Amino acid sequence: MYTNASHEDLLHVRVKDRRQLEDQLDKAVNILAGRAQHCGCKGILVARHSARDFTVQLHPDIPYGTIQERQDW
Repeated sequence: MYTNASHEDLLHVRVKDRRQLEDQLDKAVNILAGRAQHCGCKGILVARHSARDFTVQLHPDIPYGTIQERQDW
């Protein structure tokens, strides 16, 4: 997992195999859920860009306390 240094509300996740998928996405969601508590105005969007690449971000169009998933490939 790595972050985009210019945007603290966005995490990029790349997994090597299916076994890592749930663990890495859970970690990213937990990190952003902690950040969301400070603003209380954004939910979490998990977007799949390929079989291995995901973004997890705090998004103003997603209600606080909600996690939505989206396929972008």
